[in-house]
Amino acid sequence: MVAMRVLALAKQVPTLDSFILADDGRMLRVGIPLEMSAYCRRAVAKAVEIARASNGRSMVASLGPPQAEAILRESLAWGADEVVLLSGQEFAGSDTLATARALAALVELEGPFDLILVGRSSLDAETGQVGPELAELLDLPFASAVRHLEIDPEMRSARIQCESDDGSRIMKVSLPAVMAVAERLCAPAKVSSELWQEIPSSSVRRVSAADLGHFGPWGAVGSPTSLGESKYLETKRNALCFDGPLQDQVEAAIYALNLRGVFDRSTVVSDGPVIWNEKTWDSGPTISVLCEPDRPQFSQELLGSALALSVAIKGRIAAISAQTEDLEEMRSWGADEVVRVEGGIVEEDFAAAVTEWARFQEPVVMLAPASYWGREVASRIAASLGVGLTGDAIDLEIDSGRLIAWKSACGDSRHVAILSDSSLQMATVRPGVCRSAKVRPGAKKAVYRTVVAKNKGRIQIEAAWRDDDWELLAKADVVVGFGAGVKEEDYGQIHEFAAVLGAELAGTRKVTDLGLLPKSRQIGITGRSISPRLYIAVGLSGKLNHMVGVRGADTILAINTNRDAPVFGSCDLGIVGDWRDAVPLLAKRLC
Repeated sequence: MVAMRVLALAKQVPTLDSFILADDGRMLRVGIPLEMSAYCRRAVAKAVEIARASNGRSMVASLGPPQAEAILRESLAWGADEVVLLSGQEFAGSDTLATARALAALVELEGPFDLILVGRSSLDAETGQVGPELAELLDLPFASAVRHLEIDPEMRSARIQCESDDGSRIMKVSLPAVMAVAERLCAPAKVSSELWQEIPSSSVRRVSAADLGHFGPWGAVGSPTSLGESKYLETKRNALCFDGPLQDQVEAAIYALNLRGVFDRSTVVSDGPVIWNEKTWDSGPTISVLCEPDRPQFSQELLGSALALSVAIKGRIAAISAQTEDLEEMRSWGADEVVRVEGGIVEEDFAAAVTEWARFQEPVVMLAPASYWGREVASRIAASLGVGLTGDAIDLEIDSGRLIAWKSACGDSRHVAILSDSSLQMATVRPGVCRSAKVRPGAKKAVYRTVVAKNKGRIQIEAAWRDDDWELLAKADVVVGFGAGVKEEDYGQIHEFAAVLGAELAGTRKVTDLGLLPKSRQIGITGRSISPRLYIAVGLSGKLNHMVGVRGADTILAINTNRDAPVFGSCDLGIVGDWRDAVPLLAKRLC
């Protein structure tokens, strides 16, 4: 077996309960507990494992301030052969592209490597952009959310299973490559502080910007995106919590739900503004939308957002897809032009074709879904063109002709505006946060064009399947969400309750980690956002990192035994009691 040299990239972040934002919207990292990001722990563990199995060597590197040496000493205690800290004031204020540039320069300096492993995302940002941007800068194949990994060093390839948003893919990937690891790939590299503190600081080799030579720019100077203003999102909920016998609480909840018109179909809110006929222009700056294959809901939402933005700048909209779309349908969603990418089945090939199209057409805005597909494609395009990309945007607007992308600050109620100074401004948008626009028929037909993607042949998709249908939850009128308060043996009762209501099921991260629901059903900052007419929260505490995903719900009904649970401050109606007793009573009244 050929000895492999494997690099793991790790990031130091505040502990989950220590996320605090400064006045400028940046994460505080001084005077608070810090640790290695959870996904990075898997990257370190797998790098050490692969290197040992092949009699090779493993390196762990981090970009960060001097205190980031702690996670590198921990990596040495876990078994890494060498560690490197890239540090210096020159890197301060780096966005994802500037960070990827610096890490690419480090790889060039320390390489070559047979495999580079990164975390799927960092818990303090959740953009998932650095990995694919790094791959683009190094001209390497990329795979995201790798759950199973088999290396064939003789054939210079790996056979992997990757999680998708609601399923999996099995692929063969040429080496060297960059891979982002999933949470379930392996056990995390985690040792006690007593053990890693025995590792001397001198064991951490330090690299400065000067050591990287002519690469760059990085830091704030090399970052095309920057932070703008921040604002607090006011979620107006009644927070009406009932008291008394459980039967009486249920009756009061049913009465209140009826008063709110939850079950009155005549009160259905419009999907969005009817604004197509306001467009009276045929030319103008181009807003492009990247349409993920077999995700019509994503595309319709993004085109609805693009339509609103186009009115603000008197622009036109280009929908870019690898599928032969129904032109009339795409036009009805707002597209003035449909660009089909022939042969762009693999993300890196699609991205390369769109990059060349963008160089020629010069769009001013480009939107993509914040899905695994969208993050890789958008990140590769941004890295290749050197433009700004905002990840996981939850709202978009135009101010003085420039795009402002708002994103949630790590589950905080504060939202931060991200600005871009590049000619092309890009954003991935979280599915479910934007309503699709309703477009009047009768407008002119969309223009149809074709571009051809070149197949690099570095990634072969052998199989793909879905464990779930993402759009079922997105379109559901009623969703029953449950948390750790529902034990595995009681899952059947929750399932029956949802079936009686004709509802879809969703859960917290703890629920999906246990495998009770697919990852596509996870709600919150590390999951997805939904906007049902009614969200019933069962046996979940209601922490902000979950409830941020249901802010778009018309009505939230919560059931919890703890009157002081946070969920009762984020709901409209609350039942205090054991869900096992409350759910049958609700089911009887609602069926």
